[in-house]
Amino acid sequence: MKHKFATTLALITAATLTLGACSSKTATTEDVKARQDIMQDWRASSDIMKGMLEKPDTFDAATFKEQADLIANSTSDAWTHFGNEANKGGSQDTVWTDAEDFKAQAEQFNVAASELSAAAASATSVEDVQAAFGKVGESCGSCHKAYKQK
Repeated sequence: MKHKFATTLALITAATLTLGACSSKTATTEDVKARQDIMQDWRASSDIMKGMLEKPDTFDAATFKEQADLIANSTSDAWTHFGNEANKGGSQDTVWTDAEDFKAQAEQFNVAASELSAAAASATSVEDVQAAFGKVGESCGSCHKAYKQK
């Protein structure tokens, strides 16, 4: 009987601690987590597409388009999570002190992602998407170099 009580007490304690942690989440944590989740999704999609570019015999036009669309359709949502400097996370201060350039970089990424999605819509081979995919990668890299903490 003691074992059952101890197990129940341990479960209740764990649940209470978990709920307490969830309820104490701040908007900062939620915004940082949201943009990290979006960018991790972009990374996963990018890795799938990159794999096809590295091994052209594995190119699947429908899968490539699906992944390109996933990125293009979520670009505007990512930038909404940079609205408040208190939501810094792994970002440098320049996201807010040089907000005009950050917004320009974000827009360049949006354009590159849209161009990749458009290229993927009619792609039949890696050659049809390679240049557009490269622009997305360049845009990710230049923004991270300027605005992500090392």
